[in-house]
Amino acid sequence: MLTQREQQILEILGKGTRSPTLLASELGITQSGATQALQKLEKKGILTRTKVGRNVFYHPVEAPKQTRKTATDEDLDLIMESYHSLSTVWTHVLRLDLTHEELSKVREARNLLEEILVKHGKSIE
Repeated sequence: MLTQREQQILEILGKGTRSPTLLASELGITQSGATQALQKLEKKGILTRTKVGRNVFYHPVEAPKQTRKTATDEDLDLIMESYHSLSTVWTHVLRLDLTHEELSKVREARNLLEEILVKHGKSIE
């Protein structure tokens, strides 16, 4: 039996792969809380995880059928290029006097691109 929170997590993951950080922001909980909940669902055999570098992404064991158009290699190459550009920009952005919210938006954009690449089986290295 799943708790209400676990059902909510599965609903979100049904829309696509998530890292604990992204899930935490969507649920309005701490990253630690999201990590613990995801690990619990993984132990139950409901989720699997993929590790890319230092990042971990979770997705349901039985992913729903994909109804959207799949990304082409050309699309993924452009996303990869954008991801690496944002990674470079990130080192410069940290030197600026930006608000926490502005920094968070840059990080979220980079994480989203990384999530797309992982979802389509591309290595970000």
